[in-house]
Amino acid sequence: MFYRINRIRNLVCEVEWDHFGSGYASFVEFFCYQKDDAVTVEEKYGRREIKTEGIIIDICRLAPVAIMGQDDRYKTIRIETHEIVGGAYGSLLGSTNQLNLSEKFRTSEEKLKQALKEFDYELLEAEKMNQPLSFKTKIPTIYCEPGEYLVIDAIFYWED
Repeated sequence: MFYRINRIRNLVCEVEWDHFGSGYASFVEFFCYQKDDAVTVEEKYGRREIKTEGIIIDICRLAPVAIMGQDDRYKTIRIETHEIVGGAYGSLLGSTNQLNLSEKFRTSEEKLKQALKEFDYELLEAEKMNQPLSFKTKIPTIYCEPGEYLVIDAIFYWED
């Protein structure tokens, strides 16, 4: 699916395969953006800060389902060496309003939905994901407190 998405014209897709460097993530996170959506915010002290607006797709490792939302990501690079020296990004998890996309991303959203469909992945709806879990359980997640689980927490979780 990663290679299929990277064939979408003018779309860049970066992926986190390695459980964010520790623990276990029940999903693989894709961050997709148009090349024009990466803009320089600031340059000083030999560093460049870049802001990128894009779409996060979390692909579940446990079932053929995914969720999609938007994020602004920041990357600081050393200008001379192009080495990444810092950054910041959000997550679709832990916030109930992240599973929505602005009008700006409609064209990319439709192309990404088509790629998911080609690989038989169902894109889950925000309304259903943000409902309270209907049974008691313990989920090994850092995104919420025990007993406050939503449906999304049972499918998409990360334990460090």
